Order: sequence, then structure tokens, then C-alpha cells
Amino acid sequence: MKATVGIIANPESGRDIRRLVAHASVFDNMEKVSIVERLLLVLQDLGVKKVIAMPETFGIVPGAVNAIGEHLKMEVKMLSMRILGDWRDTYNATMAMNDRVDVIVVIGGDGTNRIVAKACDDTPIMPISTGTNNVFPYMIEATIAGEAIAAIATGIVKVGEGTYKAKRVELFEDGSLRDIALIDAAATLHSFVGSKAVWKPEYLRELIVSRCSPSNIGLSAIAGVLREISEDDDVGLYLELGEGRLIKAPIAPGVFKKVGIRDFRELQLGEEIEVKTSPSLFALDGEREAEMAGTITARVTRNGPRVIDYRKTLKIAAERGFFEGNSEL
Repeated sequence: MKATVGIIANPESGRDIRRLVAHASVFDNMEKVSIVERLLLVLQDLGVKKVIAMPETFGIVPGAVNAIGEHLKMEVKMLSMRILGDWRDTYNATMAMNDRVDVIVVIGGDGTNRIVAKACDDTPIMPISTGTNNVFPYMIEATIAGEAIAAIATGIVKVGEGTYKAKRVELFEDGSLRDIALIDAAATLHSFVGSKAVWKPEYLRELIVSRCSPSNIGLSAIAGVLREISEDDDVGLYLELGEGRLIKAPIAPGVFKKVGIRDFRELQLGEEIEVKTSPSLFALDGEREAEMAGTITARVTRNGPRVIDYRKTLKIAAERGFFEGNSEL
């Protein structure tokens, strides 16, 4: 298969209610067009032969193609699929790309990447941040991202050399896998999905995170002020919230809230813990998504998506002459 890259650009990322209840920036779709424009030009220059993209309501990829005009020689094809205007577009596009592309580029936030992770096989992904909390995706210039994507897609750097398997939180209902989160899963007392975002800590009861840091924003920041756990660490963290130690954490952009910590402890990879709050409406990667009841258990694993380590990939690519002026690319 010739070097082929898939692009999933979410027109809704960076636009939820946290622009009203917090102080999050609006990530304009025209900036996403600009990101894709730079990506396409770099991919073309570095040997990628074809791009397959998800159609969506705004027309992000077509807008980039039109902006580049005659300078774009690489084939860019839109998937033939019905546009539903919600998360199903991302899921369906990922499923369609799995056996057709070498890399999937995800332009969105934690929520977008979570949907891709649910549908993706072992195809490497490059997550580019355009969301709200953005713990999982990279805050990276599209030009640099494009270099790493091209190095993997063309085979200059092998998948096993330049990628890693991400962690995820797995939720089970009566023994059956019900849903996942890439960063954090929170058992809440909310009655409705509503606007999805969570910004009132009094509704939180338990939190399971795959990674956390005081430099994060969102629910994982609650865990992050207690202990830092990186993507490389083979552990997660469980927190029971309520009366106890009082901490302050940035649960949304510009918003610090006091949160009571009743108890917390590390979870080894694969270690199962029973969630006490049942029934519960779970917030997954910061958004209310899954109503669960019965016996609810959770664990942190490395069953997440395969992610390009762009720093490692670019180092190897440079050592192999990928950027030499006399290369065939």
C-alpha cells in the first residue's frame, strides 16, 4: 500500500458549554482548516501519496484543499459516508480507515480521541489538540506533526520504533466491558447527560485516572495535585471524593474549585476496583456519557490506541537521513 494518511477533524471540538460556564477559548474551525492546510503540504513534501479524510458539517479538509489550490499534487479523497453530525461520524470514519491508512490524524480534544480509540485497531494515531482540556492530544504545530506522520507512513521509522500503546480506563457493568476513557472516568450524581461537560465538583463521587499532573486541566487535575502519573508509568490512580482533605484544582479553563478527598490510592495495571457509586452517570474524559448500574468495576490497562511518539520518531528519522536534501522524497 502506498503511504496513506487518514484525517479526522472534528468541527465541534473546542466549542462546548465550557465557553459559557468557564473561560475556555473557542477553537475556530478556520484555524482547523489552516492546520490541515499545513499538514497536507508537509505530507506531500515528505513522500505521502494519498490522504483519506472524514466528511463533516463544516468542510475542514475541503477548505484546506481549496486554499492550497494547484500546489496540491497529492491525492485527497473524502470517505463516502453519511454525515450524522455527531460522534458517530468520528466512529464510522475510524472504522472505515482502519485497514486503508498507515496513520490516522485526529484533530480534536480528549473526547474526539476517545471515540477514535473505541473504533481504532492498531493503526497509529497522531492526536493534535483543538479541544478544551487536551490532556491526551499533543499541543503541537501541524508542520512538526506532519513530519512525524510522514516518517511513520512512509516506513522510514517502523511502527514499533516510533509509537507507544496508550493507557486507558475500562469500565465494566456486571462483568461486561461497557465503556472506556483515555484519561479519566468519574462517577457522578448527575441525573442527565445534558450539556455533557462537568464543572460542579459537588456532583463527583469517585475518579479513576490513567495519568494525571498538576499541569493538566479538567477532572484529572484533581488527581494531579495529589500525585503525578505519566503515560510511561504502569499505574493509575483511584480517588474517592467527599469529606476529608481539601484541595483546589483547575477543573476547567480559568476555574479553580475546592474538592474534598476522602481517600486515594494507586492502581496497578489490570488491577480491578469496585466503584461504590451505583447507579451512576459516568463522565468520560470530562463529558457525561454512560449511565451504569449493578456491579460496576474499573481498571487501568494499556489497551489504548497506538500513538506516535513524535520526538522519538523525528530523532530516528533524522538519523536515517529523512531530511537530507538529496533524498528521493
